[in-house]
Amino acid sequence: MTPEQMAKEMSDFLSRGPAVQATKAAAGTKKHDLSKWKYAELRDTINTSCDIELLAACREEFHRRLKVYHAWKSKNKKRNTETEQRAPKSVTDYAQQNPAAQLPARQQEIEMNRQQRFFRIPFIRPADQYKDPQNKKKGWWYAHFDGPWIARQMELHPDKPPILLVAGKDDMEMCELNLEETGLTRKRGAEILPRQFEEIWERCGGIQYLQNAIESRQARPTYATAMLQNLLK
Repeated sequence: MTPEQMAKEMSDFLSRGPAVQATKAAAGTKKHDLSKWKYAELRDTINTSCDIELLAACREEFHRRLKVYHAWKSKNKKRNTETEQRAPKSVTDYAQQNPAAQLPARQQEIEMNRQQRFFRIPFIRPADQYKDPQNKKKGWWYAHFDGPWIARQMELHPDKPPILLVAGKDDMEMCELNLEETGLTRKRGAEILPRQFEEIWERCGGIQYLQNAIESRQARPTYATAMLQNLLK
């Protein structure tokens, strides 16, 4: 066998190696139409992948499907039933009036480098608006955004237990909009310090709630889950 033939055979052998095949598969995945992926594939990729671009694309596709689902559910909801609201009306109104975000969510995620931001704005449940015209039952809506997507959400209403929500376990009840779409960064006084969020979160039992979600493998990996797991080591 000539040196050239040996080199070609070795090259062919290496090209069939698992590491090379995995790299090729990952490169091919980026070109996939994620709209054809099953929910389980998106979930597993979000939970396990280290590919930043692929993760961002999967998160964007996942939330796109949430928006489609909620739009369908809202359209087909029977009349005279209480309107479900996953975020304050000012947030959803802004998204409807400004449908085009400045950057695609996946580009936001990469450029923002998963920046952590926290917000608090007034929130009155639709069911309470007509019963309480003087807004005595005004509550508060808290949100922790891990990059462009929400990671934790809280609702505090007078005379009601706090509502705690975490990404993964409670996706169907959480705000499905990306941070740019919510307009929260433009709302004066809405952004709060991390410690202001964490103090309320801890006081309302958020640490135990998130820990339970992690242990039951219902929580999606976020900055919050990583910080709690490090804390409990």
